[in-house]
Amino acid sequence: QGPVAEKLIEKATRNGDWVFLQNCHLAQSWMNGMEVVIKGLADPKASVHENFRLFLSSAPCTFFPVSVLQNSVKVTNEPPKGLKANLRRAFAGIPKEFFEDHRLGQDWRKLIFGLCFFHAIIQ
Repeated sequence: QGPVAEKLIEKATRNGDWVFLQNCHLAQSWMNGMEVVIKGLADPKASVHENFRLFLSSAPCTFFPVSVLQNSVKVTNEPPKGLKANLRRAFAGIPKEFFEDHRLGQDWRKLIFGLCFFHAIIQ
């Protein structure tokens, strides 16, 4: 996966594209390579298109390069604590019409509740 990601980043730096590398914590063997690539982007001699953006997602891990973290904008999204809070959060994202006015009626609401409940448990 590392070489594929490097090629995508190289192409995106030329064209001004955006790259999103998901679940970086699963590529522990590529962390040093990723750090080198990202440091190369920060080099003043590097030719990087002004519209280029690189997004990374990762679960917390001890081997993620500190230099990448220190030179990045970080965004975290933590689930609420507890089942009730998780259910409220899931339902808050559902428009009332979507939930109440579906043609399946009560069966639809049960299905959505079950899905939200399952999601709240696995979070």
